[in-house]
Amino acid sequence: MTSVDINYTDYLGLDELLSIAKPISDEPLEMMFIIAHQTTELWFKILIQELKIINNISLEDSPVIQLQRVIKIFEHLNTLWSIMTTMTPKEYENFRGKLGGASGMQSKQYKEIDKLLRKLPKRWKYKYEYHLLDVENAFKKWQFSHMKAVERIIGHQEGTGGTAGVEYLKEAVNRPLFATKYEWKGW
Repeated sequence: MTSVDINYTDYLGLDELLSIAKPISDEPLEMMFIIAHQTTELWFKILIQELKIINNISLEDSPVIQLQRVIKIFEHLNTLWSIMTTMTPKEYENFRGKLGGASGMQSKQYKEIDKLLRKLPKRWKYKYEYHLLDVENAFKKWQFSHMKAVERIIGHQEGTGGTAGVEYLKEAVNRPLFATKYEWKGW
């Protein structure tokens, strides 16, 4: 293996990365809002990678480490909602109107993750059903944290994507991820 002389800044593309968050208002916390969503999309990229591996590895192999990684990523993403809830409704209102129709509903990666998650039981239900329940739990906790953050910041106003806002997110939280019903059979 040949070593390449590269520095930290170049390897991570930091000059480009740090220049892409471009607030459109004078509200300082808009930068936090942008970066929270940009980093979520970066983690979504890793989730998609892991879910594709899980959905494509041989049935003879174990997907447990990848399933655990998916869970840990959702747990990490939950911390972003904790940070976002430090924003007051007034601070959010200072730039919300400039977002237009921009909405997390437009995330292509979120839609891909949802689709890949829903494939898991078809492939792994009988052998790893308890691990799948842990994945569903982590995903639902992330959705719930999102809903509670929105509820705290905008209350019951309409969502930026024209949805019913918090009510729309509550419906998403309450919608089962997996159509399969699991029955507890004990240890």
